[in-house]
Amino acid sequence: MKKRYILLVLFFLFALYLVWCNISIIYTRKPSAKTIPLIDKIQYDTDSFFISNSTLIWQGFYHDWTYNHRVNRLGDWVQNIPSESEQFRGLFNHAAASGIGADVLSYNTFFTYLHSSKIKAFTSTVHAVVRGREATSTTKIISVKGKIPAQMRAYNHATILLNGFDIFCRSKDDGKIMGTGKADKLSDLIIEVNHLKWKNDSFEFDLKISLGADCDSPECLNFTPGDNEWFDYNFTVAYQIIAYNEGVHVTDKNIQQSYRWFKPFKTRPSIDPNEIYRTQKAMNNLKIKGIPGYQVGIPAIHTLKINLPKDEGGLLRKRLETPHMLSLDVAINNFRYDVHSGICTYNADLFFKNWKPNMPLLSYGNNGKAFINLGVRLVQIQDASAIVEDESVKGKIDWQTTEVEERNANDPNSIKSFVFVK
Repeated sequence: MKKRYILLVLFFLFALYLVWCNISIIYTRKPSAKTIPLIDKIQYDTDSFFISNSTLIWQGFYHDWTYNHRVNRLGDWVQNIPSESEQFRGLFNHAAASGIGADVLSYNTFFTYLHSSKIKAFTSTVHAVVRGREATSTTKIISVKGKIPAQMRAYNHATILLNGFDIFCRSKDDGKIMGTGKADKLSDLIIEVNHLKWKNDSFEFDLKISLGADCDSPECLNFTPGDNEWFDYNFTVAYQIIAYNEGVHVTDKNIQQSYRWFKPFKTRPSIDPNEIYRTQKAMNNLKIKGIPGYQVGIPAIHTLKINLPKDEGGLLRKRLETPHMLSLDVAINNFRYDVHSGICTYNADLFFKNWKPNMPLLSYGNNGKAFINLGVRLVQIQDASAIVEDESVKGKIDWQTTEVEERNANDPNSIKSFVFVK
């Protein structure tokens, strides 16, 4: 008789767990918003930038796990670094952490090396802590101000480009945090650098950032009311400013990708007609028209927008849920420029993938939609002696962790770096 009661209690607890996970009857405390700065600890350099006639223009990345995860860390960025010799040095960084599930990430960073006597360039970063209520987005326009380096004050014009970004889930090792310090699933990401003002000895531009995240799946179950209702991330944006006088022209164009996908046809199929692939969604032979006669034309990025709405998922496959991430690819992977027409023809991958066949049993797939926008800026230079090299760097990040010995997202093993020398 006692054994029957124990089984009954266990069944009741399991049923309560399913209700908690799949219907979301979760009590949430609502602390005063006045005491919680959603955008905090904003930091950036205002002077002492490294200046060069050479630079690396970031053109995006591929980011591919072997099974799907929440976003514990996601980043890809490039920067120019000082060199003791006359050689140019650049640093590539890709960052990835999956949380408590060990996995191997494959990545690819796309970039173009540029050297021209017509320009001067410097790279830098802006750091902030971004937090907010789960299932909402936190948005802010940061006014970034600095001093124009002495070597660049003779230049009357300048343009600004995005050089990548890095976001990682903050843990208690980073100080006071909102929530549990567990990774969430990405729902919104906006990064935009624009409205550059370049005059006298100072510069100023608008950096728009927006982050939305949610952990509405069973692995995020927390029986402390309210503690799992916040996301809290460290947010870094890399940018560069290219200054010039005559012989440079800039043209902007926005491209967008949207599509939907459907959850697996059955539990763990080996082949599934619902699976989508990057090649199926590739955007080929896109064109951006500049001015004819400029010898150099390079497509760059100034804006990135990603929106991943909730759709049917969950263990019972009926609950609305933010999708886990298997792949996120945002890249201008190839381009060619015609001097006579001033037209740059390029291929772009704007792709999000939630699942693939034969993942671990609990790594289920959702229905879902993806909306990805990219702001492309064509930089043309009238310089027959300019050097332009279109390149990419591939690598892997082996994220080894367990639930017992969990590594935080800012663990050194979450970043792979590569030094480019020219």
